[in-house]
Amino acid sequence: MATVKLPAQPRTATGKQGAKHTREQGQVPAVVYGEQEETLSLSISAAELRAALATPSGRNVIVQLGVDGVDVTPAVIRDMARDPITREILHVDFQRISENKPINIRVPVVLTGESVAVKEGRGILDHAMREVEVRCLPKHIPMNIEVDVTELDVGNAIHVNELVHENVEFLDTPERPVVDVLQPTIFKVDEEEGEEGAEGEAAEGEAAEGDEGAAAESDAGESKDAS
Repeated sequence: MATVKLPAQPRTATGKQGAKHTREQGQVPAVVYGEQEETLSLSISAAELRAALATPSGRNVIVQLGVDGVDVTPAVIRDMARDPITREILHVDFQRISENKPINIRVPVVLTGESVAVKEGRGILDHAMREVEVRCLPKHIPMNIEVDVTELDVGNAIHVNELVHENVEFLDTPERPVVDVLQPTIFKVDEEEGEEGAEGEAAEGEAAEGDEGAAAESDAGESKDAS
């Protein structure tokens, strides 16, 4: 797993107004907790945070928090709130980690290959789990879990208990499908119903034409009588 360095400063302004003031200064409000130490309120440069998250690992990185330029705290991102419209980062929760203690963390699932059923147009790939929860030492946290779907046919699935990654324990329900191939739903129109419908539409059309003709004759008769 990638490691990034991120400077931080202690934050005294808390609450909604404090967080708003922090953001107005180009900073992101944050907290760091865990490892039986006190929870610290921090502020982090929004630009430096975006740069730290710009690695291929995204938010799944080990962050070396340099608080006040002195203390270096290894941590992982536990939660990150974003603005639903602008997608700007509003708040970050960090959890301290220890090199010698396993942690639980969610990592993305990446599909590789192309299902034979999908390739032949016989099935639809359903990527049911985009992330899985794993337990491992910080140094063994994977960037992602790759799942090869090449051999998946219609009705086949790959479950959590079939995932394999060295030095990693998978914590999700073992029988839960990570990815499966579904049979496409095909709607068939009954031929007899289709023919009856066409005949009905034709009959309605003829009736409408007859009504229009009768109306025209009636108008012509009325016009002749009037003259």
